[in-house]
Amino acid sequence: MSGSNPVPQPPTEPSGAARAASKPKRPKWLIPVIAGGCAVVLAAGGIGGYLYWNHDRLTAASEECATSYDRAVKARKKLTEYLKSDALKTAIRVKDSEVKDAKTVGTLASTVKTASKTKTDIPGCPADGLKDIKAVTARLDKTADVYAKTVGEVKAEAEAVNASKTDKIVADATRILNDSKGRVKDDKVRAALEHAIKSKDGKAISDAVKAVNDSIKAKSDADAKARAEKEKQAADNAAQAPDNGSSYTGDTTGGYTGYTGGGYTQSQGGYAYMPQQPTGNGGGYTPAPQPTPQPTPQPSQGGNGGGSTGGDDGWDTCFTVDTSGKPGVQVPCS
Repeated sequence: MSGSNPVPQPPTEPSGAARAASKPKRPKWLIPVIAGGCAVVLAAGGIGGYLYWNHDRLTAASEECATSYDRAVKARKKLTEYLKSDALKTAIRVKDSEVKDAKTVGTLASTVKTASKTKTDIPGCPADGLKDIKAVTARLDKTADVYAKTVGEVKAEAEAVNASKTDKIVADATRILNDSKGRVKDDKVRAALEHAIKSKDGKAISDAVKAVNDSIKAKSDADAKARAEKEKQAADNAAQAPDNGSSYTGDTTGGYTGYTGGGYTQSQGGYAYMPQQPTGNGGGYTPAPQPTPQPTPQPSQGGNGGGSTGGDDGWDTCFTVDTSGKPGVQVPCS
C-alpha cells in the first residue's frame, strides 16, 4: 500500500548450515584440560570427607575413653572410702561370740585384707591414635569393674556378719522371752520384747531385753523382801507365844529338875524334917548342906519304919517315913 507505514517482520532464522558456519570452533587441547580439572576437584572433595570422618571417630573415641577414665577413678575412690567407713569398721569389730555363724567374721577379715591390697593403675587416655584410644578405654573399663566388684564383695561380707549378729541377738532374746514367763514384775515388758524380736531391730531388741532383765530383778528383790518380812513375823509370833512347858532355863526361866530332898535335924522330940528352901531369883532348887549323920534309933514294932526317941514324959516318939518320898511325921510309938 502506498503512502502507509510498512509492518516490521521478525528476523528470519538461519538455516542449519548457516548456524554451523557462524559458531566459533574450540581448540582440541582444551578438552583434556577441562576433564583433568574435574578429576582434581572430585579427588580433593573425597580426601576432605575422609579426613572429616576420621576426625569425628577420634573425637567420639576420646570422649568414650574419658568417660571410662572417670568411671574407673570413681570406682577406686568408692572402694577407698568404704574401707575407711564406720559401717565396715563396726562389722570388723564384731567377735566370733557375738554372731550365730563365726565363719562370717573370718571371711570378712580375709576379704578386707585382699581389698586393701587392690591397687590397679588407672592410665590416662591417649591424645591420638584411634587404636590406642580404644585399647586404653577397654583397660579402664576393666579397672572400673574390678574396683566395683571388690566394693560389692566387701559389703556383702560385712552384711553377712551383721545378719549373723542379728540372728544371735534374736535367738538370745527369744530364750530370755521364754525363760522370763512368770518371773517379771510387769508382763508388759515381755510383750515389748516379743514385738522387738519380730522387727529384728538390734537396738530395739537390746533395749527390750534390758527392760525384761530389770523387771526380773525387781520381782526377785520384792519376793526376797516379802520372804524376809514373813520369816521375821513368824519369829516375832513365836517369841510372844506363852510357854506352857515345865522346863525353865537361866535366871528367869530356870529349869525345875525335881525334888532334891530336905535335911533332917535333931529336935527335942526327935528328928524333924526341914524342907529345902528355894534360893536365887527364879533359878533352880539347890540342896541345903546336909547335917552330920546321927545314930539312927532302933525302930519300934510295927509301923512303916522310922526312928523313935524317949521323951521326958515317958512317951516314946516314933518317926515314920513314907516310902513315896513325902515328908515323915512324928507319931507315938504303939
